[in-house]
Amino acid sequence: MRIAFGLLVVVVGTVWLLGGGSAVRSGGRWALSALPYALAAVGLLLILRAAVPRGLLAGPVVLLAGGGLWAAYDAGVFDESSADRIWPLVVIALGTALSLGVRTESRRPEEEHPLRRYRSVLVPVDRRVVTTTVPLRNVTVSSYFGNAVIDLSGAQFMGDASADDPARVIEADVTVLFGRVELVVGPYCAVVKGNVESSLAVHFADRIAVYPNVDEYLSAGSLRHPHRLVLNVLGLGGSVAIRAL
Repeated sequence: MRIAFGLLVVVVGTVWLLGGGSAVRSGGRWALSALPYALAAVGLLLILRAAVPRGLLAGPVVLLAGGGLWAAYDAGVFDESSADRIWPLVVIALGTALSLGVRTESRRPEEEHPLRRYRSVLVPVDRRVVTTTVPLRNVTVSSYFGNAVIDLSGAQFMGDASADDPARVIEADVTVLFGRVELVVGPYCAVVKGNVESSLAVHFADRIAVYPNVDEYLSAGSLRHPHRLVLNVLGLGGSVAIRAL
């Protein structure tokens, strides 16, 4: 959201610098008039994501986008009087989508970094996390109107520094905005609830051992499940699902 807001401020400042206050007011009126169409497009994408199997969404989206552009061209939307305003906004929207959808990369190879970050903005993300020399300590997953599936079954867990806690721990920070996140863990992993009160749609599979806090995990489940995933969720709409192999 910070990146999107920053880009919006840059766009408004550029328009203000080049065209003055009248250009900013004109662009604001055009953006408000286009808002219903943008909301309709987002709603249609959400319906497609729910109805079309994962991996087959690109075809319907391309057909709908192509048909919509063709219809807009026939209706005269892209004539000379409006093209000067429409095409720059299309380029800006494309750049915003690309900037929000890029996953942050570390300087070190991914397999050697204890922190991982994954982000899905409309476009699905399906990753299998593998670690070699450096165990995984924290994974951050964000889904904004998208679908993210992160497989943690191949990751080594970071050892806890506490002397009375022999378990190995990964902390997962999940953010959803009308999206879906699915985390897959190994058979010897339990889930300890961290901050999950802010999201109502958190689902645990039947094979997942879930504990309300660390103390109950240590007293009841640390021997059976030597790995634990501490789950923190911040969300508005959407769902988070945890399942085991």
